[in-house]
Amino acid sequence: MTRIWALIPVKKFDTAKSRLASAMSDKDRCALAMAMARDVATALKHARTIARVAMVSDITALEQVTGLDGIDHFHTRQAQGLNEDLALAARWAETQGATHVLIVHADLPQLTSQAIDSFVAGVGDMPASQIRVAACKQGTGTNLLLAPVPLPLSLVFGRNSLARFCECAGAANISVDVVRDPVLANDIDTPEDLHALMSNHADGNRVGQATADFLFKAMTARPTPAALSPIGQKTLLQSIS
Repeated sequence: MTRIWALIPVKKFDTAKSRLASAMSDKDRCALAMAMARDVATALKHARTIARVAMVSDITALEQVTGLDGIDHFHTRQAQGLNEDLALAARWAETQGATHVLIVHADLPQLTSQAIDSFVAGVGDMPASQIRVAACKQGTGTNLLLAPVPLPLSLVFGRNSLARFCECAGAANISVDVVRDPVLANDIDTPEDLHALMSNHADGNRVGQATADFLFKAMTARPTPAALSPIGQKTLLQSIS
């Protein structure tokens, strides 16, 4: 029987999303990163196709930090790096009965359980020599990866990871099914991404509840120089107007 475990790599929230530093205060970046991680975990928890969800992180007492119930925590102890930690978590999931792992990044605030179920559809018919990936909006990064365990190839998340996954897969005679879905592609890394997210939310497009709550507070706070940089003020005020 197919059993898919979802793995969510989670950085320490106070150092997450450094590329948003020009648009947000450290406190707000931390709050946004936590909100998006909560929404990703919640979407996976409610997906019909996912057996268990685990956050992969070296954050102590992560369950209390996030306030999430029903989410496992694979504590990386002394973090070795994103790919190494995820590989260890995948091996752990296999020992607990997983047949596949779905690695999902924690900055996808518009992720839905329906999009997840659609992405993993037909996994039972996938050969052991195939993986499935979801491209980021630029088409260079990898936002989701579905693979059998044990993993058939090394993990290479990072800059230009999509091309690197395809290269590694080709060398190992593994086929790659690349999915390009706007919901799965919409990661938040830059001030432009944040502006687009706020505009989408203001237009009534779906955003996870925790992220929506954060955006509501940000939009109604009427930011001051103490809260945001000039670029950040312009971004938020453009979204409000």
